[in-house]
Parts: sequence; C-alpha cells; structure tokens
Amino acid sequence: MAPAAVCALICGFILAASTGIQAEKGQCQTSEFFSSDLGVCVPCTSCKQYPKTPSCNTCKPLEETPHVWKLAAITSFSVLGVVLISAALIIGVMMHRRKSHKRPLREPIEETAGPLYQA
Repeated sequence: MAPAAVCALICGFILAASTGIQAEKGQCQTSEFFSSDLGVCVPCTSCKQYPKTPSCNTCKPLEETPHVWKLAAITSFSVLGVVLISAALIIGVMMHRRKSHKRPLREPIEETAGPLYQA
C-alpha cells in the first residue's frame, strides 16, 4: 500500500476511536445516546422509528407538544354553553313570574273629563 493510504487509514481509525472514547465518556448531547454497537452517538429521534433499540431507555422521553389551543377552545366553548343555558333559564323564570304574577288594583281608576271631553 501507498504510504498516503496507510496514513489515511490510520488517521481514520484514530478519529473513529477518539469519537468513540469521547462518546463513551458522556460527550453525547442531551438529545443523543451512545450506541455501543455503532460506537457513535445516535439521535434519540431514531427511537421513534426503532423503539426496541438498546440504550433507547437512556433517552429522556420526548414530550409531545401540548395542544394548548385545543384545550382553550374546548374550555371557552364549554363556558359559553353554560352562560347561554343559564341566561335562557333566567329569562324563562323571569317571564314566567311576570305572566303568573297578577297585581290587584289598589286604587280605583277615575275617569276625568277634561276640556276635550264634554260630559
């Protein structure tokens, strides 16, 4: 082999070994885990595709982004429904009381003849 090829091969092995040693020492980022099979840091997103991968349990669970707008919409529509039903009930009770409550006449009605009305 040519000396340049041997040098490149040796440099490649040294580089691969140094990244493996660094990764073993905990140099992987928080979103990565060290794969002893590959000898490199692997992103935790690969655990979604391959959940039975060894060392996936070392990844922090990826939290799904909460759908805050859905929760807000459900809450606001629920509150609006309660307000509308309450308002309808209150108006119904007020109308029922108004119709069922008859006021007796306390004073007699006097008919007066004014200048326009001749007696």
